[in-house]
Amino acid sequence: DCGINIDAILELTDNNDSSEPNKMNLVLNASNSYLYLSEHRRIVSDSIDLQYLNNTTTAQLKHGSGNAGFKLNEETFHLYGNGFGSHFMENLFALSKFKDGSLDFSMSGTTKEYNGIFYVKDTTIIEYKILNNVLAFINTIPSLVTFSLPSYNTNGLYTKSAYMSFKAKDDIFYINDLYLDSEEVDILGRGVASIKQNNIDLKLNLKTDLGSSLSQIPIVGYLLFDENSVSTSLKVTGELSDPEVDSLLPSEIIVAPLNLIKRTLMLPQHLLQNNEQNTTQTQEE
Repeated sequence: DCGINIDAILELTDNNDSSEPNKMNLVLNASNSYLYLSEHRRIVSDSIDLQYLNNTTTAQLKHGSGNAGFKLNEETFHLYGNGFGSHFMENLFALSKFKDGSLDFSMSGTTKEYNGIFYVKDTTIIEYKILNNVLAFINTIPSLVTFSLPSYNTNGLYTKSAYMSFKAKDDIFYINDLYLDSEEVDILGRGVASIKQNNIDLKLNLKTDLGSSLSQIPIVGYLLFDENSVSTSLKVTGELSDPEVDSLLPSEIIVAPLNLIKRTLMLPQHLLQNNEQNTTQTQEE
């Protein structure tokens, strides 16, 4: 196995003056390799085919049933991928473990500022540091017992779908929307995070259905969505690798209306399709 440093490739393109024709051509083919992002984050691959010609870098990556395409011209890039499995996700998302599922993603913009989205479906989260800490905090608060997931430590959390849309600038990720849809609990959030600085400041809203047990559970500190569901809000701050979790003050709570939740369920695939079409059109030009 061999690794390719993403920052080094970007530095190579930055050092070339795009205002003048560049005669350097580069073709790279690699098998069973990875793209190095940071100490705990890698993009693993079965094959990578990279071309650099006339100040334009294009690349194709495959891993399992997943495929990704990339194009960088001057400072503008387009990236999309779909169908990547749990092993790919575990290497991309640090301190995590998944069972089954698939990942789609799309990003576009400049190397300094870009927008992106990750969309995961039909997976079981076996291990994820932020989720671990959230559930550990919930278990210490008696009034939050309805949000506890006692089977998580043994069986994980089956997730129907999860997505995150963000804007990245100067190595900081501004998370516009974060949503996780599972049978036990729905999680919504927004905030900022930095991989390089290893910090996070995230606000989360947890929603769960109560059904007939509503009258038996204290709802102090909860927000009622309807007669059969309640929510509570938390903040996640500190080190990204091991964040702290606490309850939000009433003035800090972000209430997401139900129609927003419904819209978010329709958003990821729409954005991914649009970005993939834009990337394909750009590659054909």
